[in-house]
Amino acid sequence: MLKLIKSALGLAPRGGATHPGGPDRTRLAAAVLLVEAAHADYHCSAEEVDHVVQTIRRLWADVPEEYARELVEVAHAERERAVDVYEFTRSVNEGMTPDEKRDVLRAVWSVIHADGVIDKYEEHLARRLTQLLRLEHKDYIAAKRRE
Repeated sequence: MLKLIKSALGLAPRGGATHPGGPDRTRLAAAVLLVEAAHADYHCSAEEVDHVVQTIRRLWADVPEEYARELVEVAHAERERAVDVYEFTRSVNEGMTPDEKRDVLRAVWSVIHADGVIDKYEEHLARRLTQLLRLEHKDYIAAKRRE
């Protein structure tokens, strides 16, 4: 299935079907932002990865767990390759509505809250993502309090 995800995202040669309604570059970009949130405090546990998978499944109900896990694997690789988060926020801005972007910000906060501690680096990332996603400070506050 990893080949299918990579193919659907243009990261591997085309060939074969993809999951209907499955992730596109916009969803991959959002998944990278969630993975970045999991790594923001320099500690990414297996529980946080599981939380990212479950968060993706809540964000996009049409994504089965196995597919979400493989999407997180691809997101980890993309995160490692990237210099910063701008390319991912740009993809989200181009492919999502303001409400969908607010959902992504809430999902980022969900990942940040997963370990029960809000680290200063996590908070900084959330503030930066709010700006890069062209959301307002009130969206940042609402997303932070939602958890």
